[in-house]
Amino acid sequence: MSKTLWDDSGAIKISEFENIADGILSKRGYNSEQKVAFVNPDYESGLRDPFLLSGMKKATKRIKSAIDNKEKIVIYGDYDIDGLSSSALLGDAFSMMGAEVDLYIPDRFEEGYGLNTKALEKLKKDGFDLVITVDCGTTAHEQIARAKEIGLDIIVTDHHEPDGAAPKGAIACINPKLDSNSPLRDLAGVGVAFYLVRALQKDLGLIEPGQEKWLLDLVALGTICDIVPLTEDNRVLASFGLKVLQKTRRKGIIVLAQSCGMDVSSANETDLGFKIGPRLNAAGRLAHAKKALDLLTTKDDTEAEDYSRVLNELNSKRQEYTRSIYEDANKMARKYKTDPILVLASPDWSHGVVGIVASRIAEKWHKPVILLQELEGASSKGSARSFGTFSIIEAIRACEEVLETFGGHDFAAGVKLKTERIDEFRYRINEYAIKNMDVKNNFKTIRLGVTLGEQGASLAMYEDLRRLAPFGNSNEKPYFEAIYEISEIRLVGSDASHLRLRLKDTDGGNHVAIGFGMANEYEWLELGKKARIAFELDENIWQDRRSHQLMIVDMLPVE
Repeated sequence: MSKTLWDDSGAIKISEFENIADGILSKRGYNSEQKVAFVNPDYESGLRDPFLLSGMKKATKRIKSAIDNKEKIVIYGDYDIDGLSSSALLGDAFSMMGAEVDLYIPDRFEEGYGLNTKALEKLKKDGFDLVITVDCGTTAHEQIARAKEIGLDIIVTDHHEPDGAAPKGAIACINPKLDSNSPLRDLAGVGVAFYLVRALQKDLGLIEPGQEKWLLDLVALGTICDIVPLTEDNRVLASFGLKVLQKTRRKGIIVLAQSCGMDVSSANETDLGFKIGPRLNAAGRLAHAKKALDLLTTKDDTEAEDYSRVLNELNSKRQEYTRSIYEDANKMARKYKTDPILVLASPDWSHGVVGIVASRIAEKWHKPVILLQELEGASSKGSARSFGTFSIIEAIRACEEVLETFGGHDFAAGVKLKTERIDEFRYRINEYAIKNMDVKNNFKTIRLGVTLGEQGASLAMYEDLRRLAPFGNSNEKPYFEAIYEISEIRLVGSDASHLRLRLKDTDGGNHVAIGFGMANEYEWLELGKKARIAFELDENIWQDRRSHQLMIVDMLPVE
């Protein structure tokens, strides 16, 4: 039985609109003026005033004082790609301003997420006067209180959900989610950091006009890879950031792009999300994220080559670990296959990669999944991923007395609990699911954007569609739906796990379709048979020849 529902209520028929981009924006509620602004984002008029963010004036005043008095400043980041790009961005910006600045990234395995007291005490001992956080700090109440005690000033820049009021003791806490109904609440951590730079530029003139644009490649990297909504200010930042990235001066990014077969001069959001992003994140998942930060900041060709090689090696290991954990978790899932929520644990799994695997297991078993690294006699950590419309964070919250800490949202979360309580947690969360999970929760909905009937897709359609790029959260690439006759079926890939079809439309046009990992999913496929196909429209470049390509999302037989 299919575990997908096809929803065509928001789909357009291209015959009813001038073009695909116009039709999709119309369906999404944009008027004529908004369509023009969306398709043609403007850097000068499209970004809001950075002083709309509370605490910005206090922050710029303290930073100006630190620079004037030659105080030592440290940027304290997070180990994921948003934190890394934010750290590199502020490092570059403060160097432009002539400040003495250093960068600090905590060890994921030894120090954990965010500010920690020992690190702050050491920074104070090392002579630092001002700490500026990026992508963390909003909930670090105890750590910031301790910093104040020892005379270390803290400015927080962050975008995570607060747990109440801003931490007392900070010089300023710049987080749009602390501002009621802020129009900037969807900024990524790197976006907040960039708005701090813009404020310093606007208020104090510490950076020459236009020079801040060279930081936009990092803004695009963090904004796209942190999967924040790509609308309004974020759309402007990502759009212009990609243009800067295509001309980037960063030797590390150039070399890393070359190493994974990517042409940086034509980089798009997919390249960042699936090539550059995973390699940068691999450092923090398996080793220390500073290896990735060094790549972003180096100005030396040899160092860029060395850091790129290390990140590629770590990414290969991450892929190996992911495959191994997936195989183990998939076998273990059979033991609990009747549970509406799979809670799986092993001492052999690294909590740095279980989130990736949890997503794949959820897709495989069509149900929410929680994967834990089990530590004997200590606390176990893990990641949760939902499936369909079920809220995994509400299920976790119902079991909070069993947990030490947790956090997240409807579709993804993190948990920490005593290892000895895993079985109890499994029982409690499934008890909640039995009472609260509707059978429809476990269906994945494919929301169609364009219906073609039996008309053929084309490269011209793809080019028109790209006017809406960059795609991402809240600006999803639309799914197309069409009916085609199957003229060729092949299994491809080193393990023959991918499905490649050749299709015919009613005008006799030929189309190539690829279904990654779908080799064994559609037993009903037959030559000459018609299929209703949901797909993403992409392009294929082979020997300098461009053509359109269908990336299969799901298929149904046409009876």
